[in-house]
Amino acid sequence: MVTTEPTDGQEPMEWSSIDWTTTEAVVRRLQHRIFRAAQADDGAQVRNLQKLLIRSRSAKLLAIRQVTQRNAGRNTPGIDGVVCQTPQDRVALLESGLDLKGYKPQPVRRVYIPKASGGGTRGLGIPTVKDRVLQAVVKLALEPEWETRFEANSYGFRPGRCTMDAIEAVFIALGQKGSSRWILDADISGCFDQIAHGPLLAKLPTFTRTIERWLKAGSIERGNWQESRAGAPQGGIASPVLANIALDGMERLFGCEDGHGNPVKAAQKKGMNKSVVLIRYADDFLVTARSKEILEQYVQPTIEAFLATRGLTLNQEKTRVVAIDEGFNFLGFTIRKVRNGKLLITPEKAKVRAHLRAIKAYLDAHRQVPAGAVVRALTPMIRGWTLYYRHACSATTFAYLDHRVWQMLWAWARRRHPQKSRRWVKARYFRPTRTRVWNFADAAIPEAAMLPWYSDTKIVRHIKVKGRASPLDPDAQPYWDERRRTRLAACCLSRRRQALLRAQGYACAACGVPFDPDEDLNMMDVHHAQPRHTGGGNETGNLRLLHRWCHHRHHQQVGYRAAEA
Repeated sequence: MVTTEPTDGQEPMEWSSIDWTTTEAVVRRLQHRIFRAAQADDGAQVRNLQKLLIRSRSAKLLAIRQVTQRNAGRNTPGIDGVVCQTPQDRVALLESGLDLKGYKPQPVRRVYIPKASGGGTRGLGIPTVKDRVLQAVVKLALEPEWETRFEANSYGFRPGRCTMDAIEAVFIALGQKGSSRWILDADISGCFDQIAHGPLLAKLPTFTRTIERWLKAGSIERGNWQESRAGAPQGGIASPVLANIALDGMERLFGCEDGHGNPVKAAQKKGMNKSVVLIRYADDFLVTARSKEILEQYVQPTIEAFLATRGLTLNQEKTRVVAIDEGFNFLGFTIRKVRNGKLLITPEKAKVRAHLRAIKAYLDAHRQVPAGAVVRALTPMIRGWTLYYRHACSATTFAYLDHRVWQMLWAWARRRHPQKSRRWVKARYFRPTRTRVWNFADAAIPEAAMLPWYSDTKIVRHIKVKGRASPLDPDAQPYWDERRRTRLAACCLSRRRQALLRAQGYACAACGVPFDPDEDLNMMDVHHAQPRHTGGGNETGNLRLLHRWCHHRHHQQVGYRAAEA
């Protein structure tokens, strides 16, 4: 166990005593100042404020919380095998000296995971916890500057932007009458692994030496150190920002902005750029144009020349020029125009099959678990899948998934009781309601939760983020506050949670920090103001929505030991 000792007569800091509202306000105020200085093109002021931010204790606290409590890989160690799971560990990390002066990062731990497409593996580089925290601090300082520069149709790994913003941009570009009918469906070959260090570092006026050390630190694979001559390892917190910096400027190749940085509509462009629209999500992008010849003879060569200056190339096997009538896949969706001229955006068939395989694999591996355990395991899988695809033309797909999952559940239930009749199995595992008969649940327990249906999720239109708007812009805070509340209400399917969010002003009831729809949906816990063991019930008046770390911190303070408090 890591412990801290008082020095100079001062009591050691307690993680549970941190005022996160003030901490976030300090960091956000500095980020707003950096944003304004970058807008005014005051490079000296930007650099001074960035250096002030990385020395800020508040920034280090937020970075530690991000790495050790919020990120999905918080329990994944680097080459040193160290993870921070307790409040004492986090305090010790803060007081260990998170300073860039004289800092030398350690190599990343190389691991391989299967690609989402199902073919081959993807290499990840896992930095140590300390390196991840310092990368998060530098990211806090870099983002406000680059948010003033990034292009309007860049959506991946940026604050306040999500996949559906990119899909809605595709709908706007291709769904109108008379819109472009040809698409360059492009794929960059090994983007994160092939980015040239020299051109990337040349675009960074600050933290150049630190970032170069991260890029040159190398990797450890099976005990052997390997030099890294190119690339930003996937797995590092700063890598997505660095990739966006490297690819920034691709949209401007086709006249998306005038000389003053104002956006230019595709129909108002001149010459070969007329009707050309480039939409990028991280390293995935597509380009629309009026004809196949423009894409093949002008757009693709221009992009290849741009990528060559960054050490990148297009994957010729996956890059193709297609007609909108033929359709193409982008970010898990299939986009195609049908005969009546209507643009349909539907879930990609490969993603549907992969989702069904995951559910079947769970049922095959858990043939003897109680029905309630199946409901608890499959509910987040179904909810997450429907929330991602609820903004597209997914009603038919949802109905198909309802049928296929019911078939798997019926086979699962029948196998458990081969000597029982169908009527008995139905009464044991499927509970009727006023709207449906076949609701999977542990019918022997009247109050047991039921498995949700896909088609219960309503199809709603996603509202795309405005132009180059950024949540780090202090002048746009009313817009982003309203957008955050709307997205939170739309993502919470439970009416009780929606009521709690409204009552709490869409903020944590403990720390007062607003919930983030992109990060906190899976980190919101329901807390009982009066504990259940003292007579508290589940009525709405006794419930509060808290960040998970705030929830654990509260119970630690009242005597319940939580590892992630």
